[in-house]
Amino acid sequence: MTLTDVVPLSRSDVQLVQSILQTPDALITGAALDGFHSRSAEALKVSGVLQPDGHQLAAVSLSDHDDEAVTLTWSPEEGGYGYFSPSAGWVSVPSERLTSFSINYSVLFQLVLKALGVSSRNDPEELVPGLVWEVGDVRLPGRAKRIPIWIARRLAIPAVWSAFANTAKERPAPGLRVVINLTAGRVNEATFRGHEIINLHDVIGTGLEIDPDILAARVSSGAPISDTPIVVNADGASVNVRGKMYSFTGVKQRAIIRHLYQAWQSGEPKCQKMAVFEAAECGASVNTLAKAFSGRSDWREFIQEKDGYCWISL
Repeated sequence: MTLTDVVPLSRSDVQLVQSILQTPDALITGAALDGFHSRSAEALKVSGVLQPDGHQLAAVSLSDHDDEAVTLTWSPEEGGYGYFSPSAGWVSVPSERLTSFSINYSVLFQLVLKALGVSSRNDPEELVPGLVWEVGDVRLPGRAKRIPIWIARRLAIPAVWSAFANTAKERPAPGLRVVINLTAGRVNEATFRGHEIINLHDVIGTGLEIDPDILAARVSSGAPISDTPIVVNADGASVNVRGKMYSFTGVKQRAIIRHLYQAWQSGEPKCQKMAVFEAAECGASVNTLAKAFSGRSDWREFIQEKDGYCWISL
């Protein structure tokens, strides 16, 4: 059976996948699946997203109705595991309830990225064990250049965010990198040095599959507009100043925008112009913003320069 033969996953199936991914080890017990998610469990097993992953020797009592955890033992006479109940005697526990199931990331990534046409010579590279992967790059509708994609989970957890941030610093984004966060939860650092972090549930079409048009629109629009007076998307190509949009196509112009925006976010907006030009790799001939933004002047509506400094001014 191939992925295309599998019936598309329902919304409840997707929610179960995301709830499992939110757990530290991305595991769920057979008892939990059987007791609360039997329909979704079957769909996810058939699709290959869930795979058997060991056994547990503890369960919730099946006979005493008090949700008490009991330790299971092997019974040669019964030929299986179970426990002794004061009220019911020996209680056998079906083997399928003892099996733990984990997410099969290989299958999951195939489903999530199915419509994106990911270009990669290798399998996904695990950057942070069980949490962050580099999967390749894609060409989104309306964009000439391919965009590198990372997949991550549990980014709203402080320790996981720290591990992700350290990895991103070690592997700087080449202009723009899209990070698909598989799990729900608000990431405070919505933009991180060239990374556009997007929750999976915001861009999926059918089942777990990302819709390229939705993803392209989400990347182009940048971060959702909030009470902040300026929003810059991850690669500096799109700037929203109190509802007015500005688009920048030049690589060096985008680098300058990103540099000034990060300074503005830090609370210390003024930057030495020459340091900004050097960071943007502008070259020795560029010593004013007018030269850097040659051919346009609208940048002056939200950027100022004076006495060797430049900054975002709102």
